[in-house]
Amino acid sequence: MVSLVGTWELTSATGGLPVDLDMDGNASTNLLEELSCFEDVITVNEDDTYNQDVTEITVDVEPGIPPVVTASCTGNTLMETGAWSLDGDQLTFTPTGMDPTTVTITLTETTLSFTDTLDDLGEIDLIFTRQ
Repeated sequence: MVSLVGTWELTSATGGLPVDLDMDGNASTNLLEELSCFEDVITVNEDDTYNQDVTEITVDVEPGIPPVVTASCTGNTLMETGAWSLDGDQLTFTPTGMDPTTVTITLTETTLSFTDTLDDLGEIDLIFTRQ
């Protein structure tokens, strides 16, 4: 069985609809291409705890048809800690002082992937690569 323990870096974040978050005139479903300053690293520890360092972003939505969504990195890194558990393909992260989130994962020796829902952007397919 493949172990989840280790350090995982976000290497792909793909949405269902093309967006132009950086307002360069080129829309893409690849959110990391649109927001190249964004980083997300999760360290999963053997003692069922985890640490996550993620770039803080601001998202602005201008109403309209279609709405205009833009995002930018603030320059801050958000640091989250908590507990994790894995039951089959169900991974639950419970951030300290917050409600748990459970996602269905696909795990290989080198990749961790799952779909998450992000405010203002909808469902995003995320792929993390083992470091």
